[in-house]
Amino acid sequence: MRFFRLFLLWLLFPLGLFAQIDAERVLQMGRNALYFDDYLTAIRLFNQVIEARPHLARAYYFRAYAKFTLEDYRGAEADCTQSIGLNPYIVEVYQLRGLCRIHNENFQGAIDDYTRALQELPEDQTAAYNRALCRLQLKDFEGADQDLDYVLAHWHNFYKAYLVKAQIAFERKDTAQGVAFIDTLLTRNPNEPDAWSFKGRYALSHDCFVEADSCLSKAIRLRPNDFDNYLARAQARYSMSRYNRALSDYDEVIRLVPQHFVAHYNRGLLRAQIGDNNRAIEDFDFVIKEEPDNILAIYNRAQLREETGDFRGAAADYTTILKAYPDFTYGYYARARCRRRFGDVRGATADETRVSRADLDLMYGNNRRRPMKKVRKRSDKSLENYRQLVEEDADTSKIFVNELFGKVQNRSAKKEYLPLFALSLRSNAGQGYTSTAFLPEIERFNRAKTLSRRLVFSTTEQKSDSLAMENGDADLRKINGQSNRLTAHDLLLLRSVVHREMYNYAAALEDVEQAIRTDSLDFLGYLQRAAVFFDMHATSTERTGVAGEAGAMQLAAALKDIEKALALKPDNAQLLYNRGCIYAALRQTTAALADFNRAIELDNRFAEAYYNRAVLYLLTDRTKDAIPDLSRAGELGLYKAYNLLKQAVSESK
Repeated sequence: MRFFRLFLLWLLFPLGLFAQIDAERVLQMGRNALYFDDYLTAIRLFNQVIEARPHLARAYYFRAYAKFTLEDYRGAEADCTQSIGLNPYIVEVYQLRGLCRIHNENFQGAIDDYTRALQELPEDQTAAYNRALCRLQLKDFEGADQDLDYVLAHWHNFYKAYLVKAQIAFERKDTAQGVAFIDTLLTRNPNEPDAWSFKGRYALSHDCFVEADSCLSKAIRLRPNDFDNYLARAQARYSMSRYNRALSDYDEVIRLVPQHFVAHYNRGLLRAQIGDNNRAIEDFDFVIKEEPDNILAIYNRAQLREETGDFRGAAADYTTILKAYPDFTYGYYARARCRRRFGDVRGATADETRVSRADLDLMYGNNRRRPMKKVRKRSDKSLENYRQLVEEDADTSKIFVNELFGKVQNRSAKKEYLPLFALSLRSNAGQGYTSTAFLPEIERFNRAKTLSRRLVFSTTEQKSDSLAMENGDADLRKINGQSNRLTAHDLLLLRSVVHREMYNYAAALEDVEQAIRTDSLDFLGYLQRAAVFFDMHATSTERTGVAGEAGAMQLAAALKDIEKALALKPDNAQLLYNRGCIYAALRQTTAALADFNRAIELDNRFAEAYYNRAVLYLLTDRTKDAIPDLSRAGELGLYKAYNLLKQAVSESK
């Protein structure tokens, strides 16, 4: 017995040692992934370390670093807080959390972190500078000035401090002092692009267009990829009637940022002004695609379509405008004019009758081509300003971002729910995102080795892999050949799964309904039939663009089957998730949210439930509620959540 105990101790000791060595090795692999900007792999590796050694502060810090680069600022801050709780003496964690808190607009919290960092590391230039910026945000001008004086006293060549001092002076309405700080900076460092940019924007705000053009041109020469400077210079050049040069600047903005809304809008106006109508229409097409309810863009396109002879298109645009502004008299007059050009005499007469009942105001028509030198805010939707350039508030957040923290994901993402969990046949190599949940009830199929592929309970972006499509008939022949080894219920259920993956929904329904009649107490039959009904609805909606009455009936049938499955297996998180998905498709958001909440209560690592709950929040204008769910889904391995997270963070500001 004593020998056995010694042997057991000897056996366990190296296992613990190997686990420790493995955790350190995986941690280093994660750091290597960070070095190569592979942040998603890094998060996956750090997750493994945290699972094995949950008290290792460094693992949370490095995961926070990766999340920060993916713009998951809330998730990164939470990991920093966890790291600090485990080890409060790592200065870098306070520095990183300060940056996270800045992005989360918790400026006082960031000040606290930078203060702690400076206590441990007084020579931390970035901490002192960022603390000054945070104090500036909180209008603590005196405190910000003191921090900047500290920076300049210790680092004489840190010229950016003069820019912030200038901003503080302008905030205090001391314009002369602000300009003096900028001039001091340019005297000491004439190659500082931010100073020239600052001076150019200041000149632009005071209608000093020649000076603005000159200063912004210098900033552009020093930093040619800063699209904001091109945007500002285009406004200056437009105001001086240098339209071709302004167009060149907008072209450059769009080259650098192809989706830039304001650049497309303003370029469209300028192209219209110089008579390049067809290309102007292209720009307004882009704007309207991004903002379908942008009435000013629609109004400009309507006039351009009319001038280029597209009278039906112009009439359609005027109709859209009149729905939003039913008292817009000129809109009826213009639509009547277009309708007459393509032969709609009755419609034109009706519009002219409407005009004759009101005081005819031709102001819009007479001033269509009058150039306007001013700009308007993007939020200004007055039809009187349809020919004015637009501007956006400057993005000042970039002054907080330390360049140390590399690249971010920048892929577009649609606000779409992930599909249901359903029975599927899977080879080892699946396609698209796949998540599998454990169901002991399906193991009997895999033990029987009926097919070369496994029966799984999963959700996938592509519900059938290529093998299922190519070998569906062979699968069915093999299933039918196993009739002596399978019960009638199991044979019919497997057939239904194969038919569903071949998109043969009629056959899938026929088989699963026979399976349910054979055994009405097996929840797998109801689960399968619900998946078939849901797929029928999704396919019909994708083809026609609308669900229709048949689609609503299919969803109702799917809901009824999921509820039957839940009655037999009430605490299955995936079934609750499925019901939430169906409720969401039925636009019953309260019921859907309750099911996603319950699914997460049952399984707090249910990434798909977090993701779909986030999508529900986004679609119901609860963007800030969606952000932590997307962060959690990404952390749990559903990495497409980070693409949607970036979009949500942008929309929440």
